[in-house]
Amino acid sequence: MKNVNAIRIGNVVNVSIDGKLHKKNCGSPQEADELFRLVQKAKADPSDVNLKGIRCYLNEKLRIAFMAGLETDPDSGEVFLAGFNTPLPMTLVEIVKEYHENNYPLEAIINFWKLLMINPDVRVRTSLFDFITTHDFVLTDAGYMVVYKAVAYKDKVDNDLAAFVSNQYLHVKKDWGCSPNKYVVYVHPETGEYKITKTETFEGWNEDIEVVGKLGDLFMSIFNDEKENKQSVYTDKHTKRMSIELGVPVVMDRTECDSDPAIDCSYGLHVGATKYVEQFGSSGDAVLVCLVNPAHVVAVPNYDHSKMRVAEYFPFAVATYENGKIDIIEQKYFESDYQAYEAEELERLIANVKANEVPIQSAINAEAEDRPMSELMKILETRLFDIE
Repeated sequence: MKNVNAIRIGNVVNVSIDGKLHKKNCGSPQEADELFRLVQKAKADPSDVNLKGIRCYLNEKLRIAFMAGLETDPDSGEVFLAGFNTPLPMTLVEIVKEYHENNYPLEAIINFWKLLMINPDVRVRTSLFDFITTHDFVLTDAGYMVVYKAVAYKDKVDNDLAAFVSNQYLHVKKDWGCSPNKYVVYVHPETGEYKITKTETFEGWNEDIEVVGKLGDLFMSIFNDEKENKQSVYTDKHTKRMSIELGVPVVMDRTECDSDPAIDCSYGLHVGATKYVEQFGSSGDAVLVCLVNPAHVVAVPNYDHSKMRVAEYFPFAVATYENGKIDIIEQKYFESDYQAYEAEELERLIANVKANEVPIQSAINAEAEDRPMSELMKILETRLFDIE
């Protein structure tokens, strides 16, 4: 049985657990009172639960984990997602603390970490969150990173009706909160460009203007029969050999990617923040908005902190980049589309681990995976369960 004693002097509480002294300078009389009460409770009943409550007050990292429902190792001080053995980096623990204290939803952060746990490179697992907090990255609720890619056109579709309709449909639904069928799409008589206006406004015009149809009807028609509506195809700016389309994951074999963070430019697919787009984009290029699964990040360069190398990204929208601001102008695919693709990949990885007991493929210069197969299997199965 543990021997617990304590004394409180103002906001300072000295605690002795089996002769080991701990001193806590509390931030307020209320905090000191709460800690002292916990000590008295543990003194009367020195159970593991009561002792853990004291340690969480004495150790800030343990306290953060305790508040957010995470698990801690009292000896090492490491924090874990409940049920797993892969330690969270301290930066992520601090973010969890901030979100918890401000009552922000933790879904995106927790899902991000579940995906990052799948990543076989320990350097990425410890550095990626530091990287994205430095730049203007966004996390989706499913845990994906929203990144950008400057690309060239391989097969450009001019005056793309599908692009215009999808863009305007989203603006009307999301930004204006109106029914898309309250608007009609028409062809501007002088420029030949597609435009929209309210149906009642159009009906009051006396000019002979070509009307294409109601916005809502056009959207449903286009996306129920995509084969009839060709979309632009893009390519990488370096080799000009790739074919990149919205809604189709761009994949490179991880074993052919270079995971050495000391090398800025090397083998792998490059994506980044708006700063990266600003550096590599040029007039006539397109800017793609992409989702990246943290599991597929290969390297976070030590020096050029505006980009990273990945083995896979999912382009889901086209954007403009003006005055340092990204603005989505076309979106045909959504997070759910990528989750459906991810589910298939997770099932393949789970089957591969069960059959061959081999980890996820490692990139060039990667650090060897040091976790047991049981941990990886648990991570993969939990993520699959979450999205199904």
